[in-house]
Amino acid sequence: MGVAQCAQFGDNIYLQVSSTGMGTRMAPQYANIFMADLERRFLSSRPLTPLLCLRCIDDIFIIWTHGGEALEEFHHDFDNFHPTINLSLDQSTQAVHFLDTTVLISDGHMDTTLCRKPTDRYTYQHASSFHPRHTTRSIVYSQALRYNRICSNPSDRDKHLQDLYQAFLKLQYPPAEVKKQIDRARRVPRSPLLQDRPNKENNRTPLAVTFSPQLKPLQRIIRDLQPVLKDGPLLSQILGDRPVLACRQPPNLEQVLTSNHTSLNKTTNPGTYPCNKPRCQLCPHVYSSDIIIGPNHVSHTVGGSFTCTSTDVICAVVCRRCPSAMCIGRTGQSLRKGVNGYESDIRNQNTQKPVGEHFNLSGHSVTDLRVAILQQKNFKNRLQRETAELELICKLDTINSGLNKDWEWLSHYKH
Repeated sequence: MGVAQCAQFGDNIYLQVSSTGMGTRMAPQYANIFMADLERRFLSSRPLTPLLCLRCIDDIFIIWTHGGEALEEFHHDFDNFHPTINLSLDQSTQAVHFLDTTVLISDGHMDTTLCRKPTDRYTYQHASSFHPRHTTRSIVYSQALRYNRICSNPSDRDKHLQDLYQAFLKLQYPPAEVKKQIDRARRVPRSPLLQDRPNKENNRTPLAVTFSPQLKPLQRIIRDLQPVLKDGPLLSQILGDRPVLACRQPPNLEQVLTSNHTSLNKTTNPGTYPCNKPRCQLCPHVYSSDIIIGPNHVSHTVGGSFTCTSTDVICAVVCRRCPSAMCIGRTGQSLRKGVNGYESDIRNQNTQKPVGEHFNLSGHSVTDLRVAILQQKNFKNRLQRETAELELICKLDTINSGLNKDWEWLSHYKH
C-alpha cells in the first residue's frame, strides 16, 4: 500500500495513489522497508540463491555461481514478483557497476574502482558560496576519503584524486587547502574505512545560530566560558559538555526578494481582486466585495486587500445563483491552488462532495463559482488555521444552511 500525495503541474492537481513521492523525508525509509520485505520473501521462495546479495534501497548487487541460464530465470521471476517493481539486469564476468563503485575481477581477485557517470560534472559547492569555511574544507576531505575507500589499487586511487584536485581548483578552492585535505584523506588506512563505525555519543548541546562570517569569535567565546559552565552544578547538568556551535542557513537571495504574503494587486481597497496573470484561471471567479454575507444573513467585513496569489488564507466559495450556498475552507498555499480542489470536484461531477454536488445541480455550472478571501494571517501551524476556519464557519453558519456539511456534527454544539 502506498502513501497518497498530491502534486501540482500548471493549474492542475494530481493525486498519487501508489508508492510515495520523491523528495519527501520518509521516502527512502519507506522504499527501503518495502524492498527489504520484497527481497526476503522472494529469496526465501527460491531453490537457488546468490552467493552474496547486497542492496541499497532498489539497487542490488549479487554474486551468482549457478550458471547463466539459472541467472536469467532468477531475474525473470524476480522482475515479475511484484506488479509495480521492474528490475533490469546488468551482468558480466569481468566488471559491473554498483552505485559509485565498479567491481572488477582480475587474475582471480576482486578489485574495486571509482565509477563516474558520463553526466558527472563535479558539481560541488563553489568556494565563494556563503558557507562556513569548515564546510568547504570538509567537502574536499570527505570526497577524497570516499575515493580512498572505494579504490582498492593505490595507483588507481591517486589518478582519481588528481582529477578531483583539478575539479576543486576550477571551483576556486585554494590549491594548498585542497592538497592538504586530499593528503590527509590519503593517509587514512583503507581497512578501517571498510568497517561499520558506531555513531559517537556525546552530551553536547547544539547552539544554533544563523551563519555570518562575523560570528567567527563565537567559538572562542564558548571555549573561554567553558569553566563557568562546568563550575555551575545546574548549568553543568543541563548543558553537559561544551556546547557545539551549529550554523543555520541565512535567508538566500530568493527569500529576501520574495514573500509569501506580498499582494500583487495595485489597489489597497479591502476585498479580493484578480491577480490578472495571463494564465490564471481563478481570476474570472473572484468575488471582490469587502462584505461577505453568510447563509444566516450575518455579515463579515474583509479586513485586507488580497489576490489569487495570496497565501495562508481562509476563503469562502459562493454560488452566484444561490447566495446561501457557501462553503468556507482554508489553505496554506495560494488561493488559486487552494480552490483547485473545489473546481476539480465540480468539473469531475464529484457529487459526494457538497460543493461538487451543488454546482452540478440543474442550471448550475463551474461558471457560477465565486471565491473571496475572508481572512489572512501568518498562521504558525495547521491547528491555528483550522481554528480560524471553524470560527468563521460558526459565525456565518455554513453548516446548517451552507455547504460545510462535513462539519454538521458541530451543529449540536453551536450556541
